[in-house]
Amino acid sequence: MSEQLSYKNALKRINEIVERIENEDPDIDELSSLVKEATSLIAQCKAKLENTEAEIQLSLEKLN
Repeated sequence: MSEQLSYKNALKRINEIVERIENEDPDIDELSSLVKEATSLIAQCKAKLENTEAEIQLSLEKLN
């Protein structure tokens, strides 16, 4: 999944993937695909959190 999702939608998809892995016992090929997708989404979420933190810090510095 290469499309950029909102943070909320990416987190929702990660939770769906975890639930699917835990409850549906996917075969090895599907498991590999799901883990790759989740890893990509986690990286996307991490980047969004880091960018947001930097933007907030910059805004707060401007107040001083």
